[in-house]
Amino acid sequence: MTQQNQEIELENWQTRFFTIWFGQAFSILGSHLVGFAFVWYLTSKTGSATVLTLGSLIEMLPSVIISPFAGALVDRWNRKAVMVIFDSITALFTLLVGILFLLDSAQIWHIFLVMFVRSACGQFQWGAMTASTSLMVPKKHLSRIAGANQTLQGIMGIVGPALGAFLIAMLPMEGILFLDVSSSFFAVMPLLFFKIPQPIRNGT
Repeated sequence: MTQQNQEIELENWQTRFFTIWFGQAFSILGSHLVGFAFVWYLTSKTGSATVLTLGSLIEMLPSVIISPFAGALVDRWNRKAVMVIFDSITALFTLLVGILFLLDSAQIWHIFLVMFVRSACGQFQWGAMTASTSLMVPKKHLSRIAGANQTLQGIMGIVGPALGAFLIAMLPMEGILFLDVSSSFFAVMPLLFFKIPQPIRNGT
């Protein structure tokens, strides 16, 4: 893509960017809901601080192991594909463990596996969204959008657990997981209808 083509695409940037942005916001909210639900389940099911600590460690590992090179890979790959594929993988694993809960067959190791996969996919998914922002938003608006992204993360970090606590009292565990799968739908669908710009490379 040439610089001229990118400038043309940025003329009507709001519709594309904020449609995708709100979809990702739903996905982030769903992630916080599931994260809180898993912590609650591990605590109530086992009553073991060791299990809870292990679960937290497993969830943090991808940010330590994957994060250092996720950004470099996202820059090489098609960013739209990255967001669609990794959000879909997250939804698939969440759906599978939700079915296991529905069948009363979920085990602790199933939860650990899903926590790791969700965290790992999130490194790529949010990395691709963040890296694409500068190509979807005019430079004069980038600082405001960066602030909006930080605000979004903060708000979801507060609202997600609070809403998760409310839903735990209203829904079974599988119900919360299926809600998260639905939130992935809202994140993926806009990506199927909008183009995500790729960085300009030599010879393109």
